[in-house]
Amino acid sequence: MRLERSRERVRQRRVLARQREQTIAAAVRRYLQAWQAINACEAARDREVADLRGQISAVQNRATEEITRLRADQAAVAALIRDQGQSDDDVADLLEISAKQVRQLISTARAHASDPRPSLGSSQEVPPARRQAPPESESREGPHNRA
Repeated sequence: MRLERSRERVRQRRVLARQREQTIAAAVRRYLQAWQAINACEAARDREVADLRGQISAVQNRATEEITRLRADQAAVAALIRDQGQSDDDVADLLEISAKQVRQLISTARAHASDPRPSLGSSQEVPPARRQAPPESESREGPHNRA
């Protein structure tokens, strides 16, 4: 009887040890599967991010080219108005920008006229025209309704 109980305990311990080994082996497989899935997910993410960065760069480049073209057009318009006999202050008033900005636009237009090559990002690039806050007296009447 004692021998039988001892054998039963040994057999039970072996069964438990086998179960532990199977549980550990299954856990290791799950861990490795998750590791492979993580690597695949990271690789897909990195490919998508690279594609999106390329798209962002393309959008930025197109916008930069369009803005440069539009600024050159603004400069040409300012120069055209100036060439019609308007003073820098008159042009500034019409376009609702500062006289300094008018002079910068006209300078840019002259530079573009003398250099037919499109100059993306040139040093002549003029900041976008900003609407100036009118002085107190103009704020009620508007810039074009002065007496």
